[in-house]
Amino acid sequence: MKITCVQENLNKALSHSSRIISVKSSLPILDNILLSTDQGRLKISATDLELGINYWIGSKIEKDGEIAVPSKLITEFISNIKEEKINITSQDTSITIEGEKYNAVIKGFNTEDFPSIPDITKEVIFSISSRDFLNAINQVSFSAAMDSTRPLLAGVYFRIDKNILYMAATDSYRLAEKKIKVTNENKSSKNFIIPTRTISEVGKILKDAGEKVEVCFDENQILFNFGSIHLISRLIDGQYPNYEQIIPNEFETEVLVDKNELFNVCKVASLFARESANSIKISVKPDKNKEGIGVLSITGQGVQIGESVSKIPVKLKGKELEISFNAKYILDVLPNIPEKNVEIKFRDSISSALIQGEGKDDYLYVIMPLRN
Repeated sequence: MKITCVQENLNKALSHSSRIISVKSSLPILDNILLSTDQGRLKISATDLELGINYWIGSKIEKDGEIAVPSKLITEFISNIKEEKINITSQDTSITIEGEKYNAVIKGFNTEDFPSIPDITKEVIFSISSRDFLNAINQVSFSAAMDSTRPLLAGVYFRIDKNILYMAATDSYRLAEKKIKVTNENKSSKNFIIPTRTISEVGKILKDAGEKVEVCFDENQILFNFGSIHLISRLIDGQYPNYEQIIPNEFETEVLVDKNELFNVCKVASLFARESANSIKISVKPDKNKEGIGVLSITGQGVQIGESVSKIPVKLKGKELEISFNAKYILDVLPNIPEKNVEIKFRDSISSALIQGEGKDDYLYVIMPLRN
């Protein structure tokens, strides 16, 4: 193999690809990145057998070939050299990387043992704006379970119904759901669970992606086609819980509050709630002098620290109420609501609450209360 490519493009490709490689690989070959020529371009491939990536960059190809090289070494080397263009030549099981100032030989491996990464771009189930998809991922993925003891919850649930994509995630203490329009030419209906690690990588790639991404499906695998990048992942096997039944729809107390003010008072209360598992107390009472107006008080307390009480005005409909939540769960969702004001709806002091942007129904967040 003999090629010439732009250092900046190769650096970006290696940066994305190297993240796919597991730090605890059971097979030595999986610690490597595969470099290969493919129809006039350089293809960079990496996999941990659960998640794989093919990344193409423009190159001047003088001689075709392929070689597997240690991911960590080549990624760090390319990121540290300051060259506009670099030449890469492979000889047997090593590559030579040359620039005007730098020259290095990296020992590689035979590619026979490198796992093939399947291409399943034939069945496109939907396409979506990269910006809209990134926003949806940010709004939902943080609610998924972080541990592998509950594999079904350690992923984001996707459901396609004609031209509407439903994305949901829950760790059993909170739930986030996003509805978004997509292009679904086949009008197909499918549902599947994508691992949170995959979703995290999709989000990182979307920041540098083009205007649109295609999502392709094949039994137990999903592929995200960003054009010059294909990310393919295994799906989580199993039936996702029927989360819709826990979304409350009857309320006795409804509050409309400025999002930034709510964030600030919750943040202050959380400073005093660290030794009490982040538990903060929220109370809502009507303003006796103003109809439809209330006062929302948030208290954070620690036996060894002290106490903080903050009060902000709100629009109030219904009864007064007192309830406790994990402050982190409120602080996590507020930055992901684009509207200036948020609606918080309560059934009672022991039931889940519903949080949404004012006047919006495309994004919802359900949060379980804490028992005092």
